[in-house]
Amino acid sequence: MSAKLLPEKTPSGGQAVHADALATSRNSNAQQQPPLRVTNLRLEAAGRVLLQNLDFSAQAGERWCVIGRNAAGKSTLLRALAGLHAPSAGQVAAAKPAYLPQATSDRFELSVREYVQLHVQGLRHTLLPTQTMPIQAAGQRADVDVGAGAGAGAGAGAAKSIPSADPLAAHCQALDIAHLMERPITQLSGGERQRVGLAAVAAQNAALWLLDEPVSFQDPAHQGVVGRWLLAQSSAPNLKAIVMTAHDMAWVQSYATHLIAIYDDMTLTLGKISDILDEKLLQATFACQWRQVGGVWVVV
Repeated sequence: MSAKLLPEKTPSGGQAVHADALATSRNSNAQQQPPLRVTNLRLEAAGRVLLQNLDFSAQAGERWCVIGRNAAGKSTLLRALAGLHAPSAGQVAAAKPAYLPQATSDRFELSVREYVQLHVQGLRHTLLPTQTMPIQAAGQRADVDVGAGAGAGAGAGAAKSIPSADPLAAHCQALDIAHLMERPITQLSGGERQRVGLAAVAAQNAALWLLDEPVSFQDPAHQGVVGRWLLAQSSAPNLKAIVMTAHDMAWVQSYATHLIAIYDDMTLTLGKISDILDEKLLQATFACQWRQVGGVWVVV
């Protein structure tokens, strides 16, 4: 069901609540919480209100896409969901997310392999230059023993064994970056770097993914690669909850299950994409004319 949300006065002082806090306060219901629940959220930036009265839950297996014009507040919303921007009102109750920002700034000459390794869930030590985790071809097992780095356990020489890297290898292959593993991350194209970032998101094994413009640098073929990969990650047995932003409505129409449309007047429409995506919504969101060509929405 879609909902048209109108601006109204709300109290200030929003907050973010992580899954462990929910478990403490809601012992009997913590197991049933969706990966993300947003209640009465109000966001401000640079002295202006971006959106308010946003209420929605992202369930496991759903792919929510936030759409709107430039500076509508899409990236700020994802940052708020990630706990990186304080809301002025409302609450975000979320499992610990994996977040892909819209832009990156790489300051170190890490290889793609080293960069992805640093995001593996459960890796609590600093990898030394000679301590690398081999990412093998799918179907092979790859373990790593990490010596006494930062945070190491029982004294010098303490080791930590990392589980099989098969799933991570499969992500790298599916995202078409397996051939880039030894290349410095500073020597990648924009599209390659973006797909490496997606692999790093997958390495964290989080239940909630927050992806800001995950296909903005992708050519048409790789837009499909990323889209099909996201479909697989939100389907059984993975069932990730995904909230993302995008501008390419043909791509959104193909790969999102739900929409949040942000209008210039701070009103919102949200719901299942099959229920709410139409000419009126697109015109109100982007302030331009649209028509369908072969079932795909295009700008006139």
